[in-house]
Amino acid sequence: MVRRVVILVVALLLSLSTSAQALFFDGEVATFFDNTEHSGSDVGHSRTLFAVRLTPTLGFRWADRHSIVAGAELRKDFGSKRFIDHAQLVAYYEFRHKYYGANAGIFSRDKLVGDYSRAIYSDSTRFISSHVQGVAMHYRSERAFAELAVDWEGLYSPETREKFRVLVAGGGSFAKHFYAGAALSILHFANRSTIQGNVVDNIIINPYLGARFSAFFDFDMRLGALLTMQRDRASHEGWKMPMGGEFRFRMERWGVFIENNLYVGDSLMPFYDTIGKDGEPYGGGLYAGDPFYGTTHKVYNRTGIGYERAFCNDNVKVRAEMVLQLNGKRLYCQQLVGISAAIAPTIYDKKNHKKTK
Repeated sequence: MVRRVVILVVALLLSLSTSAQALFFDGEVATFFDNTEHSGSDVGHSRTLFAVRLTPTLGFRWADRHSIVAGAELRKDFGSKRFIDHAQLVAYYEFRHKYYGANAGIFSRDKLVGDYSRAIYSDSTRFISSHVQGVAMHYRSERAFAELAVDWEGLYSPETREKFRVLVAGGGSFAKHFYAGAALSILHFANRSTIQGNVVDNIIINPYLGARFSAFFDFDMRLGALLTMQRDRASHEGWKMPMGGEFRFRMERWGVFIENNLYVGDSLMPFYDTIGKDGEPYGGGLYAGDPFYGTTHKVYNRTGIGYERAFCNDNVKVRAEMVLQLNGKRLYCQQLVGISAAIAPTIYDKKNHKKTK
């Protein structure tokens, strides 16, 4: 079956080559290391994620606005005995204009323009679940942006829950140094085909106001709120509305940065340990954010010291960070390292009647 799909995709791409203006290859190799030392905390346990991801794709572009792209995402977890631990089809249509854009299919999460808090997506989630399966539309100018996306994260089947997320984001800058915006995540965590009456809703809205300026260092300060509405329909207890406030401070120079996030408020993950009708806890299936936002000690402080920079026209990106996390009771450690290299050459440009390297 897989072989038939591959042959069909290749045949489709070759059939489009006669009408395409440009044939291009888009590939990325990314290595990610995430070591968490959280044993003894109320939000998780120690574990290490160390993997490499390869995403080769081939695409056709025409009229300078439209593209059709097909390829695969392959991930190898270091230490695993398998040749490939995860394989996924990548296939999407893309529209790009001066201010407007749209994607439909399975496409990289990097194509989203919204700014989503770690309470919505943790660093490891962004790497492991690196593609959106659905549609996204956005507007972006020098001073403002807006986005609407639907990500179908789970299939309705005996093995998996039906799950989809709606993302809305928007914002803009004003008065030279200031900016404001908001992000909204609506997750519908539904049933397996063999189990009914176990739907959970998880809504998070994150309005924020911030300022960016330079004084030898580049500074970014942001004050925001994390407001949630959550309901486990199986319990019939109605809506829970945990919420809190967050202050983020970042300063950097030459790629070296210090970033501090202080969250004060309720646990944003009240159903994390709830056992569903399938006998499994909701856990990370319901909550894709950093587990520390589920602390019951009313305070979560994250301090990161590291290096982050892009090279070679932004095609090579490096990030290394030492993180100290305080859950209001004890201090915990985390280390993050990410290296990615992308290449996107045009193989054939019909408009200029030439092949390119």
